[in-house]
Amino acid sequence: MNKTALIYHEDYLKHFAGPSHPERKERLIAIMEMLRRTGILEQVDVLTPERCSDEDILRVHTREHLEYIRRLSESGGGPIDLDTYCRENTYDIARLAAGGEILAGKSVIEKKVDNAFALIRPPGHHVTKNRAMGFCYFNNVAIMIRYLQDNYSIKKACIFDWDVHAANGTMDIFYDDPSVLNISIHQDPRTIYPGTGFIDQIGENKGEGYTINIPVPPGTGDSEYLYILNKFVLPRIERFKPDFIAISAGFDSHRDDPIGSLSLTEKGYCKMTSSLLNLAKRLCHGRMVIELEGGYNLDALATSSYVVIKTLLGMEPEIEIEHKPKESIKDLTLVLDKKFNALW
Repeated sequence: MNKTALIYHEDYLKHFAGPSHPERKERLIAIMEMLRRTGILEQVDVLTPERCSDEDILRVHTREHLEYIRRLSESGGGPIDLDTYCRENTYDIARLAAGGEILAGKSVIEKKVDNAFALIRPPGHHVTKNRAMGFCYFNNVAIMIRYLQDNYSIKKACIFDWDVHAANGTMDIFYDDPSVLNISIHQDPRTIYPGTGFIDQIGENKGEGYTINIPVPPGTGDSEYLYILNKFVLPRIERFKPDFIAISAGFDSHRDDPIGSLSLTEKGYCKMTSSLLNLAKRLCHGRMVIELEGGYNLDALATSSYVVIKTLLGMEPEIEIEHKPKESIKDLTLVLDKKFNALW
């Protein structure tokens, strides 16, 4: 069995996004209750993070953005956009979320554990270098990657995002950086927030070809995701040869999620996790972290997180999924191959 860390802090429950807001503390409560009830909490190493430093944030975000969130919190809070509200404790808890992400990466790199699941909030993948949005304040996964690159022998990293929404913030941060392969499979941005993440957004300058957006139509499910993963994503990561792999796990791509229109299930998440973990073992000594992004149906979120953590532990049995992807997905994969083979 693998040694898996679970990063968690009770203060994550103090973040309040607003009345009736989907990104609420009950998300983490449901996951923790599931882990306790099933006995999985006893199988993981629960690690308590600290807040990240300003230096950690400034590797990724502008000074103006950091000070904006700090000052808005200190003044009692206020709206950032229609669905992102800052409270008086937002700055501190967002730093704690980024600190949790860093702790996950450090624990794996320092071989204290084999892999880690960062059970953190608020999420982060929509935050650009200088703008908070989409329930997010600091880009947790980007902060972790830059921390590892600055403090350890991590030269190249891969981020794979299966959230229903395009990881526009992570894309913005690494758009010109060939040291980070950033891959996102998400619902067609013509049909969902944030309205970006198209196939022709591939990075720029030295980073051209290292941002990969894979938009899929509403209704896309396990079979299609796994076809794309096996035929394109895994071979592309293998060619890149990263020193570290991070998965931005948004469970709003689940078929029961109220915000998205995709059709993934627990079986799909389990199989993707298993495939990526096996690849990480071949390429980078198993160095892999999974961090929570979206997911707003509490039952689906809890059970999906449960099976993913079991898979990280090596406790989940091998799952077979019938591979009958739609022809449009096969065509999309061929387009991706042709496009990126021409770049690198």
